Amino acid sequence: MMTVHSMLAAGADVLDENLGRLRDAGPEYGGTLTNHAPMVAEALVSLRRPELVEDWISAYLPQLDEPFGPLEPIPAAHWRTALGDLRRATDWQTFFATEIARDGWRTALHTWWPRLLPGVAAGATHGVIRTSHAVRGLAAGDTEERRAEFATALAYWAARYAPLPGLPLGTGRLPLGRAVEGIPLHPGGVHPGLIRDRLNTVADIDGFPAAVSALRAPEDVGAAMSDLAATFARVFLTQGRRWPTAFVHAVTAPVAAGSVLPLLPADTARATHDALWRLAAGLYSVHAPDAETEPLPLGEPAAEEDLIDRAVANGDEHAIKLTEACLRQYRSTGDHMLLHAAEHGLTLLPEA
Repeated sequence: MMTVHSMLAAGADVLDENLGRLRDAGPEYGGTLTNHAPMVAEALVSLRRPELVEDWISAYLPQLDEPFGPLEPIPAAHWRTALGDLRRATDWQTFFATEIARDGWRTALHTWWPRLLPGVAAGATHGVIRTSHAVRGLAAGDTEERRAEFATALAYWAARYAPLPGLPLGTGRLPLGRAVEGIPLHPGGVHPGLIRDRLNTVADIDGFPAAVSALRAPEDVGAAMSDLAATFARVFLTQGRRWPTAFVHAVTAPVAAGSVLPLLPADTARATHDALWRLAAGLYSVHAPDAETEPLPLGEPAAEEDLIDRAVANGDEHAIKLTEACLRQYRSTGDHMLLHAAEHGLTLLPEA
């Protein structure tokens, strides 16, 4: 079986060509929704469907907003002052492109991933997800187009930087399943607006920081991140019908970030697990109040190739990315519930 790296290598020209087509696209569309095109391009190549990337991008490109014009350079000594300002996205892109050209992409990753990690809710999780897809592409092949995409992904993370309350200190005692049961639900129900708007209300939830901190420290960070993805895949299966796109991100975000763990220093890897747990908990807290619990599916899940074919036929960006994430985790764990989660997503996405 081909590895993800070999699949990306096989589709290298396709990925680079289409990342080049996206260089002049804005980070969002409709003024508020994230540009998913670079992530979908990498996911389709990973799913062994590189021949579909060009047409998918061609259909998606017209809806994307124009990029922001440059305002002023990001000050190297005071970069924090520009965090969370979407108008500075192009300034951030220039800043990171300079950092990557000077120090190399691996040094930039080691420097900026932990700096941006507290703002992991950026772009309703897409800051960290887009950056993870970009890093995976670079790990498979260091090219000019992939370095540019890495700079743009970091820029989006910085420009949409959004912290969540609660710092998991690793002093808790609860296993993951029990910790999820202890997450307080938003007392006002699911708020109107976008996912990012709802995540902004996590700060209003009494007991959220304590609930997040109740999780026990992981003994093996990689295994804990995998468990996080598998657990929230089950949450998606049982409680995700009302708000499928939101619950999808509680799966795709830890899978995407987990794929970068081998490239991060040990202390950053642990901090990444903690941040992604906080993010998944936040998504659950603000979307589960309206959930109706369903039983986990029984029987054999669909085969991998069938899921891939159905995902690309569906065409929805979240359906494609969820399928890629679930298959990635399934290949490393053998957990059939991940295949069920991918199939469940194909029945719910695109969200009405």
